[in-house]
Amino acid sequence: MTMQSMTVMAVNVALSLAVTSATFLVACGSAVAGETWLCSVASAVAVDEDGTVGPPELGDRERPTFFRVDAAKRELTLLAPDSRRGEVTKFDTATSADGQHIFSGVENGRGVNLLITPQGRMTLSITSDGVVWSVFGHVLPENGSK
Repeated sequence: MTMQSMTVMAVNVALSLAVTSATFLVACGSAVAGETWLCSVASAVAVDEDGTVGPPELGDRERPTFFRVDAAKRELTLLAPDSRRGEVTKFDTATSADGQHIFSGVENGRGVNLLITPQGRMTLSITSDGVVWSVFGHVLPENGSK
């Protein structure tokens, strides 16, 4: 095999790998692209670094009870209570793994992570310095999306 044919073969292998990788990334990135869910909050708890457990401290704001997740927009929009309706949290990433949909982002210096399972369960965590809020609930696909 000549040096030129080895170079051509190496370029072809590199191009094949690049196309395969790009196809994989596009497929994974769009795994949740058109999906939306309606979510209800069943429970929420805060744990402080000193071990204190209790309800999340929201000041004078009401605790969210329902929200919508739009994978295409990578956002969570509060639906209830009325006093919080329309508040939006943006996610930086949206991906699927093992049938679960995972969204991650940062809002006001806090980490925000959301997991939606195929069984219709939802776990939302909000982390800040010295505290983590854990929110659990249920989801239904909106408009028949899966």
